[in-house]
Amino acid sequence: MPEPAFNADDYVNPDAPEDKLRVKPDHPRVRDHSYDCARSTQELDLWKGSLISTVMEPWADYPDLAEIPENAVPGPELTLFIKQRERGPGYVADFLYKAADLPVTVHGILANQGSGLGVIELELWQPDWGYWDDWGNFVGPPEEDAVAAVSAPITSDVLRRIPLGQIVARAQAELADQSWKEEGVIVLGRSRGAGSDLAPAHRQALENANALAQSAQRGRPPLDGELLHAVAHAYLREAINGPGLHRRLAGLFNRPEPTIKDWIKAARDRGYLSHAAPGRRAAGPGPLLTHPEDSSRTPPAGPTHPGAQS
Repeated sequence: MPEPAFNADDYVNPDAPEDKLRVKPDHPRVRDHSYDCARSTQELDLWKGSLISTVMEPWADYPDLAEIPENAVPGPELTLFIKQRERGPGYVADFLYKAADLPVTVHGILANQGSGLGVIELELWQPDWGYWDDWGNFVGPPEEDAVAAVSAPITSDVLRRIPLGQIVARAQAELADQSWKEEGVIVLGRSRGAGSDLAPAHRQALENANALAQSAQRGRPPLDGELLHAVAHAYLREAINGPGLHRRLAGLFNRPEPTIKDWIKAARDRGYLSHAAPGRRAAGPGPLLTHPEDSSRTPPAGPTHPGAQS
């Protein structure tokens, strides 16, 4: 995105010296946008560019919704949002958790940064929180409901009742399931399509989630040759670009740098890369590497088998 270009109408005093020019405080580029987003809007945005899976249904105990008792209390609800655009290294999915005994909606981000699936970011939302627009209108629920919503503070008891362990366990079981490859998925209510018919971005997001959500194993199983072959090619291609090699490879393979270092060592030990010669920092192609001169191939975003976990 190009940098914004300002004109005289954008400045408090357009005649001031260049180093004294100040953009007007109500200019769209500088005003405080945190006032302009209700939690309902933030929740709606999670649906954009996502594959959605409802893991826990609030009325799962009542298969026939027409027979729900009048005094029945809904169970907890857990929804996963696998965003097509990853939020960072090891990103797997966003989640929303709601329960009748919690005064907040729990939003979090699940990631695997080398030690198994876990929550790396957590937000607690007052579900009916809104905001007043520039004309004094409240955007959100009716004003009296909004006032009532904020009267329930977040206490230590509320925090203890958020079942993070259960959320991670249920999400892991759902995300590691690869049945979508044969059964397909339903996208926003449309008919179920085969996994091979998915858009590339959808398919890559699901494959990445499958790989990163695999359960941690005792010990470290051997890495397969296809992965080490891809790592070696990427290593040789990126090594000529100077410092930051491990960081660049971490971005290419969507894995933390310690994992990348382990993979490079395995590639050397298994013969896909040579050991560094005296006086040289980088390795060369090993005897098992085919077509080492090919630098145009793009490595996969990440392996899709549990043996590649770190």
